[in-house]
Amino acid sequence: MGWACVAPLQQALAVVGDDIAWLSAAERERWAGFSGIQRRRQFVAGRWLARRLLAHVGAGAAELGLEPDGRCSAPPPWRVSISHSGDWIGVAVAAAGLAGLDLQVENPGRDWRALAAFAGLQPCPDPAYFYRHWTLAEAWLKAHPDIHSLSALRGLRWQPDAVGPAWHGQVGDLHWAFVGAAAPEWVTGLLPQSLRPAAGEGWAPLSVA
Repeated sequence: MGWACVAPLQQALAVVGDDIAWLSAAERERWAGFSGIQRRRQFVAGRWLARRLLAHVGAGAAELGLEPDGRCSAPPPWRVSISHSGDWIGVAVAAAGLAGLDLQVENPGRDWRALAAFAGLQPCPDPAYFYRHWTLAEAWLKAHPDIHSLSALRGLRWQPDAVGPAWHGQVGDLHWAFVGAAAPEWVTGLLPQSLRPAAGEGWAPLSVA
């Protein structure tokens, strides 16, 4: 089973405040390596929300790790995935299963056609189609620690499948995708204005080159 929480970034930052002493030494080193203030804020909010969500679903005060590629890790059997886009921060966790979450806010100035070609996505006729397949691919990448780059998924294709293992949905201009054993259970009590999206559409990978 998997759980996810998606909330406004500012709501998390208002709770966290300026104190980062609760971060591990490795996390503080990673935080210091970001030159942009916004990226530092996203990092802190994501790690804080990951701890809160893990505690909420019964993992206790799980000590989070930091993989060389920047991914967040949790003690077995827990898996954790963090994503952020625009004004949103999201975390997904699962016990003894896959957990991959990706968020993407539609950006009118983004050259989605060029990104689709770069990522090797199947032909995308419009932005909504692009964002669906982009988030699905990113969530698949995050759920599989043995895949280290989106370029490794250039041959990935998707087909509708009610049982997943991937789900996609949209709330306004925010697209979300989750990869796991089942569609995520949305947790809304951790932060004000957390989202409870409608049930997403199920998708399954058709092929990986």
